[in-house]
Amino acid sequence: MSYVHQIVCLANSRKMSGRCVAGKLTAGPSAGTWIRPIGTSATHEISERDREYQNGSTAQKLDVINITFTGVANGGFQQENHVIDDNVYWTKVNQVTVNDLARIVDTPVSLWESGNHSYSGRNDRISVAALAVPRQTLYLIRPEDVRFTVDAEGANFGNPKRVVRASFTYNGQVYALRVTDPEVEQYYKAQKDGEYPAEVNYFTISLGEPYDGHAYKLIAAAF
Repeated sequence: MSYVHQIVCLANSRKMSGRCVAGKLTAGPSAGTWIRPIGTSATHEISERDREYQNGSTAQKLDVINITFTGVANGGFQQENHVIDDNVYWTKVNQVTVNDLARIVDTPVSLWESGNHSYSGRNDRISVAALAVPRQTLYLIRPEDVRFTVDAEGANFGNPKRVVRASFTYNGQVYALRVTDPEVEQYYKAQKDGEYPAEVNYFTISLGEPYDGHAYKLIAAAF
């Protein structure tokens, strides 16, 4: 039987040919709990049609949305995943501001396990071997000392495409994570290669699906 959850959208990030959407429940005894709507395809991304409202516009960050689901996703370590009913339009019922996020911010001690670094990242991944049981894989945090970089960081490995990454400090730990927020990516890719200090109030951090033996920590949204 299908059911409806209302969330405030805290991520609308790039994933494969679609988006990864996530947010927190707005009401009821589970208010503040994370939900990640996933699509019905094998790779689970949310298509443009999936996140469409009846008037033809599409879900955006900070929208308050009613979404119809068919069930909780089985398997995997992302405990927030619910499968959408892709025959039902999403409904926008409200919109919040960045100032409203102060009451729903998360305060984890750390962004999961530390000490595992990719070539260009810092504390940006976890071995799949450490992800045997479901866990929380989304946080809304207040970062400090944020700097965005844009660079073709894979050029030495035959990939000339430019990447946006953010370095920041959280709870005394330094991170350098890939950015998958399309608005942020577009802005910094329009700049020259380099490093850009920035004032950021909040990041939504997502622990993504496994890739080549690791799950990567991603900046799914910046506010």
